[in-house]
Amino acid sequence: MDTPVVIKGERFFAGCKKRTAGEDVEIFHVLLEAGEKEQDWEDVLLDWRVPYLDCAGIWNPVCGFNRSIDADYCRFHKSMTARSAPVVCIFSEDGENRCTIAASETREAIGIRAGVREENGMLVCQVQIPAALLGNQKVFELDIRMDTGKKPYYRAIEDVSAWWEQACDIVPVCAPDVAKEPVYSTWYAYHQNLMAEEIEEECSLAVKLGFRTVILDDGWQTDDNNRGYAFCGDWEVSGNRFPDFAAHIRKVHDMGLRYMIWYSVPFLGMKSQRWEEFKDMLLYVDENPLIRAGVLDPRYKKVRDYLTDTYAEAMEKWDLDGLKLDFVDCMVETPDSPAYDPEKMDFDSVQEALDCLMRAVYERLSEKKKDVMIEFRQSYIGPNMRRYGNMFRVGDCPDSAIRNRVGIVDLRMLSGQTAVHSDPLMWHEQEEPQVAAIQIISSIFSTPQISVKMKTLTPDMQRMLRFWISFMRENRTLLQDQPICALEPHNLYPVVWTQDESRAVMAVYSENRILRIPDDVKECVILNGTKGKRVVLDTCGQKGSVTVRDCFGEAVEAQVKDGGFYEVSVPVAGQVYWQAEA
Repeated sequence: MDTPVVIKGERFFAGCKKRTAGEDVEIFHVLLEAGEKEQDWEDVLLDWRVPYLDCAGIWNPVCGFNRSIDADYCRFHKSMTARSAPVVCIFSEDGENRCTIAASETREAIGIRAGVREENGMLVCQVQIPAALLGNQKVFELDIRMDTGKKPYYRAIEDVSAWWEQACDIVPVCAPDVAKEPVYSTWYAYHQNLMAEEIEEECSLAVKLGFRTVILDDGWQTDDNNRGYAFCGDWEVSGNRFPDFAAHIRKVHDMGLRYMIWYSVPFLGMKSQRWEEFKDMLLYVDENPLIRAGVLDPRYKKVRDYLTDTYAEAMEKWDLDGLKLDFVDCMVETPDSPAYDPEKMDFDSVQEALDCLMRAVYERLSEKKKDVMIEFRQSYIGPNMRRYGNMFRVGDCPDSAIRNRVGIVDLRMLSGQTAVHSDPLMWHEQEEPQVAAIQIISSIFSTPQISVKMKTLTPDMQRMLRFWISFMRENRTLLQDQPICALEPHNLYPVVWTQDESRAVMAVYSENRILRIPDDVKECVILNGTKGKRVVLDTCGQKGSVTVRDCFGEAVEAQVKDGGFYEVSVPVAGQVYWQAEA
């Protein structure tokens, strides 16, 4: 790889040094100096080229369903503390890494893009450093990591996560075991229509099915049921919904469930009592009828103190086990955001102030409860956020198995040992258990969150849920703590598995696949995440026994098979338990 060259903003450029950081991995250390006059400042673009050979697509942490490579004039992938992470990966048709680019700047807003130059088929790689960032810091240093090693793309992405931890000293907080236990969420089941007695009834049913934590979502703090945020900001419990909130939480604790509650971190509702106090400390106002709130500006110390004190006091007053901190990705500057005022603000950078806020929140809460659980949600899932939260959840995707699956795999590759959670699963009351179980299989490599009304579940649906929650708890270490392997990112991960020294769990989400038992394992469970009724196994010559189970975990067939390729009949959302012959 050639040394990056600055093609815009040469007056800032001070130097670039290259060093080798392992086989096929190079680190470029860039030093930039800002000009003396503000009118001279402009964005700096670091630019280099590599041949675009045997490539199929591109991945970034929030790419969703779009893995197609664009031309070199495509938009930049922007990252900062509040959004995404500074990494992109170009992969081949067979899922091999071709070029993974990452930057050490994880707090402030920067851009990365890689696109094809139409004239010559070269891959143009660029990192954009905003002029404002250079102006704020005067001297700016950045490492760019380039990995062209021939390895599975998911290992190249995992290596970036490890690099941030080890070389960039971005140390994540610990995810306690309780953060990886099944969660019952109230959001899809109840939205804002919460009542203490009804939630207590739901919790008593949930714990019998194997849930260990409940998240009380939006609605506890307001009598309004319009799903907006006009009343956010006061954070006082609705006496009509919860006459004695502390007593309510004690009841749920006594059932054996941990208790978390929801906060929308940045929103100050236009109808809140605090509006007058903080209306001049906002980044912007969203007057959309579904929002009707301002976004608090963390550059004000009073804002940070208010939010930190609110969460710490709630933890202590109600004996909470954790918080769901929502909408942090709204804390970004817009063209309408106020300029830095040194007489009123103690930070120039919004992202630096946000970093300070989140650090203070975690420190205060973890002082009160060492194993506190803090949930964040896509897209604020970068390495900086791992320093303040230990639960990363897929973005909202109600009743969508495919979006949950894709979001989970995307998070798992980049999140190390941070607990990755599904978006809460939900389905219609008349759904069939085996179809609902396909959603569970699509979320099997995460901590499952589920949000359906427990009291409406049929006996068969309860039986199905009880089995799968038991399966996930019994196999938690294998499912959640081992590195994830996922085939064909351009086809949205049709086969995913994890394995340890002797066992593997593999899920298939596309029919008529040949599923190769991972090397060296003696046991493998294959999960049918499709409505197809067969799987084809490649046991690499190993003879073994096969047991087939249905979506309730009941055995429907058992037989011994010779080694090689063979077809196994399996029910919808069923499992094939393969064990090598001793």
